[in-house]
Amino acid sequence: MSGAAEDATLAAAILAVDPVGMGGIHLKARPGPTRDGWLTGLRALLPSDAPVRRVPLHVTDDRLLGGLDLAATLQAGRPVAQRGLLAEADGGVVLLAMAERLTSATAGRLAAVLDAGAVVGERDGLALRAPARLGVVALDEGIEDDEAPPAALLDRLAFRVALDEVRAAAFDAAGATVCEVAAARARLPGVRVGDDVIEALCAAAMALGVGSLRAPVLAVRTARALAALAGRRTVSAEDAAVAARLVLAPRATILPVQENAEEEASEREPAPSQDAAAPAPSDPGERGDSESSVDRPLDDVVLAAAQAAIPAGLLAQLRSGQPPKPGRSTGRSGAG
Repeated sequence: MSGAAEDATLAAAILAVDPVGMGGIHLKARPGPTRDGWLTGLRALLPSDAPVRRVPLHVTDDRLLGGLDLAATLQAGRPVAQRGLLAEADGGVVLLAMAERLTSATAGRLAAVLDAGAVVGERDGLALRAPARLGVVALDEGIEDDEAPPAALLDRLAFRVALDEVRAAAFDAAGATVCEVAAARARLPGVRVGDDVIEALCAAAMALGVGSLRAPVLAVRTARALAALAGRRTVSAEDAAVAARLVLAPRATILPVQENAEEEASEREPAPSQDAAAPAPSDPGERGDSESSVDRPLDDVVLAAAQAAIPAGLLAQLRSGQPPKPGRSTGRSGAG
């Protein structure tokens, strides 16, 4: 299974373990067997009673958030509220169709519900309050680089997954089982994370220019879910490194100082002569000791994992000095 398919499958498993904590997934994929295969895999990992609701692009506020149930109101002779799609999806997942075209207003309302874990407000003379603890899968069908869901929504979704180069068959035989996910959900509340892991993830976010405070929080939650999936009660260095790869790498806005310094040094140094003798290879045992992650500080391990996973297109942009475009600005209504 390719790295992209492996990460996509892993992200689905983590979302199934903790949809509320993860916020959701930005899924960049055109309609077709590959996307359908991934969505089928996600549904299979969710609890059997977890609702999955599809939110159409032009959904009305009444249908999204809830409002006055006219028929029930006329029958009862008093205002009766009806639940919206988000309240109906409490405990499950919503699928946002054509999320790259989502309006700023709708993105802002979704962001508010994700933050509160509930639909709260007043509509049609009714005070609405309904639990809506859920995860979001933003289905992005955009073709151009500047087509993306509003930034306020993306900021709240842990993962950014692209399926453009993944075959549908890649999801047939890989990933966690529904039993493993169920066990991880039960284990998750007891998983502990050390201060060193939190500090390493925060340091990696800073080194990569990730300005959102939510990103390292999502990375910590991802590391806990990974530990739960692996049957551990404590987050390991490997969990932290994988969390940095999945959550922080796609959000990078700069390259770490070390890489910039190495690139500048290589540009200043003359190319070695072809006649120059090649240096003697180092002792394999010595090289293994020097490169072993066991002896490296956790901060370095986590940052290296994130840096190595920066998507190729984004990496090229960063090296050329072009600012990345993670999502559309939403202005006031989506600020958050």
